[in-house]
Amino acid sequence: MRNLLLLIKIDSEKKRFLYFGTINFIITTLVLQFLLLFSETYFATFISQTTNLIIGFSLYRKKVFQIKKYTLKTIIKYILLSLSLWIINWCSINYLTNLFIVNKNIAAFFVIPFLVMISFFGQKKLVFKSKS
Repeated sequence: MRNLLLLIKIDSEKKRFLYFGTINFIITTLVLQFLLLFSETYFATFISQTTNLIIGFSLYRKKVFQIKKYTLKTIIKYILLSLSLWIINWCSINYLTNLFIVNKNIAAFFVIPFLVMISFFGQKKLVFKSKS
């Protein structure tokens, strides 16, 4: 019975992450795609990731992992994860753009699924340390 409840909680947590992540994704992607049209990749990804950080910390903490109290250490870990995701995003877009000579807007869409996975597991295991 305990394992069944654990599976339900994990499933529910993933669903909440996907739901609220979709909201954050839409906003963040609109910012990224717009900025990629007229600015350098490092700037566009940095502003996009900053937008993600501001919206995401509150949404994921409260709605996905249901953390009511947090510490400065939690905020620092979230910022470090966000910085890591920004670097991965920026470097990956540049790599795909240079290697395959594709538009950087298209390259950005290929990177997103990997960033989502890294973000979820990073938050779950490192930042918010869910008990599941």
